[in-house]
Amino acid sequence: MIRFHKPALLWLGLPLLASCGTIVGAFVPPQTVGNLAGLNGAMLTSSSALQIQSVGGTVQYDTSASLPPASFADLKYPSDVPFGMRPHAASVKMSLTDATISGSCLTPDAFNLTIDTFSIGLWDSSDKASAVTLKSSPKITIRATKTTTGIGGTTYQLTSNTVVANADQTSTDRAINILTTGGKNDTGVSMQISADNDALAGCRLSFKLGDASVTLSNFR
Repeated sequence: MIRFHKPALLWLGLPLLASCGTIVGAFVPPQTVGNLAGLNGAMLTSSSALQIQSVGGTVQYDTSASLPPASFADLKYPSDVPFGMRPHAASVKMSLTDATISGSCLTPDAFNLTIDTFSIGLWDSSDKASAVTLKSSPKITIRATKTTTGIGGTTYQLTSNTVVANADQTSTDRAINILTTGGKNDTGVSMQISADNDALAGCRLSFKLGDASVTLSNFR
């Protein structure tokens, strides 16, 4: 199982917008917040070796399990949300820049990697059962090409790729509630992956996140 964990303030970054003293959320354009929860550069690492069945596994990251823990504080409402406007829709986007293979296995010069599922969750640290989770099935195939081999494993450069998960009004409202009540928060990211080369069975696979961002919209 490959796990990625890091704090994800998915919904921060609301703009300060006013027009003649009147705030009209419908006229607020979508706002994109970069380096989502500081996830840029995070390493997503498998907790177990890849299996021979389609040579697949799961990669995950969780802020509550990171060392040190990376839980993050609540958003203060309404002081941290200008004019009390809240987004009621959101789109989370993440890219992978490179991969590292380690363990007792052969490392091919190149292989294809498919991201079958992508999910990101947010919850109050004291109540993981309350998590709101966004899911998607990207089914995108990425070409991995060997670049370097060293003590830490073999590194591969990945072709351009992006995974996206969208939140509807219900999920966005739940996320805002988590971020404004209940104290500290945590987030977790998970991807189910598969590769097309049987030589990778028994390997451990890690990914580095490139750009992680959230676009907020439907303000009111």
